[in-house]
Amino acid sequence: RSIFRIAICAAILTTIGISGASARTPYTRGEKSFGPRIGFAARNTSASAGLVFEYSFSRHVRIAPQAGIIFRHKDLDALAIDVDVHFPIPFSGDRLAFYPLAGINFTSWSRHGISPDTNKDVSAHLNRFGGNAGVGLEMKCTTTLKLNVEAKYTVMKTYPGAQVSAGIAYVF
Repeated sequence: RSIFRIAICAAILTTIGISGASARTPYTRGEKSFGPRIGFAARNTSASAGLVFEYSFSRHVRIAPQAGIIFRHKDLDALAIDVDVHFPIPFSGDRLAFYPLAGINFTSWSRHGISPDTNKDVSAHLNRFGGNAGVGLEMKCTTTLKLNVEAKYTVMKTYPGAQVSAGIAYVF
């Protein structure tokens, strides 16, 4: 229900942003943005949430470090840290941009269980490095607000998986 409410709020903000934005918002060097992101992790079919910061080195290259959590489901949860590089391709008067992405990932997976002998929680942690590849689409609603949707696949030993996420960010 909460994801549905957030999606409705994002749609309303998008509508307000499109009608209220009068100036063009070009992609420029030094542009920064920060905001929350929510999504779905296919590895354990669970929700994910995190924060992302983006810094543009040029019109077509930016770095996007992010940290987030994958919520527990099927006795598996994780803490994930990504450093991705986006390659935005603006169109529609610089209001929309499609971007391929590539990056590195560190994930600390936790597998939870109950020991049948002692009836106590038995958790195992597994840390893995991996690589990300994916695509995204973003829309600049105003000069200080943008929305995005992103899909990526993380290749790593033992726990590879896909993620789909949506975010809202403050541009400064």
